[in-house]
Amino acid sequence: RSHFGIFAPQVWTLFPEGQIINLYLWDYNDVAPAYFAALEHASRTKVVGVIVIHVARPDIPVADRNKFADTDIKAASKGCYLIRDFEANKPRHGTVLVQGSSSTVNLVKIIPRLEQEGINIRIVSVISEDLFRLQSKEYQNQILPFSQRLDCMVVSTMTKRLMPLSNLGPLTKQYSITSDWDDRWRTGGSESDVIKEAHMDEESIL
Repeated sequence: RSHFGIFAPQVWTLFPEGQIINLYLWDYNDVAPAYFAALEHASRTKVVGVIVIHVARPDIPVADRNKFADTDIKAASKGCYLIRDFEANKPRHGTVLVQGSSSTVNLVKIIPRLEQEGINIRIVSVISEDLFRLQSKEYQNQILPFSQRLDCMVVSTMTKRLMPLSNLGPLTKQYSITSDWDDRWRTGGSESDVIKEAHMDEESIL
């Protein structure tokens, strides 16, 4: 897809589980690892018939992965990866699951401000639940242990009707920020206008 549609793309999740791989890509360097991981799985299993690539058109800067908790340039191939981990010996304030381009870019931008205010969170980039399900249980539990499924929120350019990962806590939706915060389609305008209207700008996320 090539526009800021927040409801229509959800139709891709209606395909039978295991027969489609959705990739929600935000950084230039995530595209190839995620796509080739999906392609490899599809060629090996002969079950996956569709790979859907969701990308954004805004000209955003390439992420500096040396600042991430997971510095692996191929991290997207695992479906989810850690952008920020908890700081040791400080109170923990839960996990933020982030999906989408403007949402992730602007969340990463405000990490220093969150740290200044003493907000100690883990940030997990959710590229593809379909790829994440293919990882070992050990890795899945490392990224999102059961305790954090009950203590997390979502920041997503998609909608609150469709969380980026399944089996999250009962209060997750209530504490999340999604582009349909007002249960409305987004209108037009400049890139910054649309992002602000969707509450995906830095100030709204903060």
